[in-house]
Amino acid sequence: MACSMADSKALLRHLTSRQARRGALVFAFWAMLLMLVSTIGATYIIPGQTQQSAYGDDWDDLGSFRAEVASMGVETTALVSSPLLLSEIDNPEQAIFVISGVERDTISLPRFTGDENIIDLKESDGYTSSEIAAIKDFVKAGGTVLLMDDFGYSAGLALEYGLEYSGHHLYDGEAWARQLGYQYVWANETSAFNFTSTSGSVANSIHPCLRDVDMDGIIDLLDDAPYDPNVGGIITIENVGLCAHRWDETTGEWDFSESYNLLTNSPSAFEKTSSFNPAENRYAIVTSTLDSYLDTNDDGNLTIGFEAAGIEGDEQGPFAIYVRYCVDRMCLDSDSGRVHFVSDGSILINSLYDAGPLSPYSRAVPENDNRKWVLDLVAEALLLGNSSTSATDDAIVVFDESRHQQTTPMGDTYNLLYYLLVYFTNDWMAMLMLFLALFIILEAVLIRKDDPDDWRHV
Repeated sequence: MACSMADSKALLRHLTSRQARRGALVFAFWAMLLMLVSTIGATYIIPGQTQQSAYGDDWDDLGSFRAEVASMGVETTALVSSPLLLSEIDNPEQAIFVISGVERDTISLPRFTGDENIIDLKESDGYTSSEIAAIKDFVKAGGTVLLMDDFGYSAGLALEYGLEYSGHHLYDGEAWARQLGYQYVWANETSAFNFTSTSGSVANSIHPCLRDVDMDGIIDLLDDAPYDPNVGGIITIENVGLCAHRWDETTGEWDFSESYNLLTNSPSAFEKTSSFNPAENRYAIVTSTLDSYLDTNDDGNLTIGFEAAGIEGDEQGPFAIYVRYCVDRMCLDSDSGRVHFVSDGSILINSLYDAGPLSPYSRAVPENDNRKWVLDLVAEALLLGNSSTSATDDAIVVFDESRHQQTTPMGDTYNLLYYLLVYFTNDWMAMLMLFLALFIILEAVLIRKDDPDDWRHV
């Protein structure tokens, strides 16, 4: 018994010795470092699918769209850290922020809400509250946002504008591409610039590639006398600029149509109750057909409801697929910020963008208006208020690559480190927590430091 107590005391003295504490501290440091490295490395060790990158050339990337925008003289760049940097753009009214599929969640830190909840322990999905605020400020300053997502993490951003994703697959009994499969759904709109049932088309007011006041067949930006139908202008490949997709060089005809025949790939849809609200400047532009339905039970089949038997059926269409939000009513002001919501994150992938018999990706993909639609969007955002069809030197299209998995481990590592740097130097809650952590560490060092011996004069 005495020997056992002596051994226990010796063990206790060893555990409380300076050497043991130092060893435990070193072990804890390396253990935490190993946990951090393994957590980050898990992203690369576990195989993931890279897609929807603006700089990729695979069938499911957006390289064709970005390359065409760049070829028209518009600067394109990627945001690899955080949307907090949108505040650094000098001329937001000449900028477009493109979000295509939010595949990653974000850091979730507690934050003070300023309401009865006082504190919120979890951020919204996809983007932090500070990032959402930065995007909203960008739009208020005249910027344009194109948000394309279906089942990703963008619900929090959409909800800030009163819009809700359904979270279910959208199918259509008739309007689907039979060359490809039932997951490819057609969405057609014949009057995309008639935002409400009573407003009539506003294309002449808000779209520079369609504005033709004197109705002489020459858009005002290329018309020598925009208000005189007897005086036209000369259209050439050199002066069509950002409106080149509207001009047929072979026939010399200008496309003034306001219809889009969009082809979607495994789309979702927006909730009916939130997609259309003109009082809040939110307009449902493109909807599915009456034969469409949401697979609310996620079984991949159309379920007919039978209330008496307690069977809940899938929700019948139509559903909004493309919704436009305007800071000002119907985006009539040229400086009005706007947000374009699409419930399909892959609507601009290369195989759909470069469709048709000459497509380098798949000849089975039918021709569609996806390219025409998005180039109309770019021209509207960058040419409003301009006196020519060419973009200004301040025009820029920013692609959000921060929520996409990169093709190489070093690319993901760079994005993560850059994100942490931007986040902890721009978000006030992150800065507060960083300050508190540094303060506690400094205090711990000061407490552990031995006081110096008193000076003694001999």
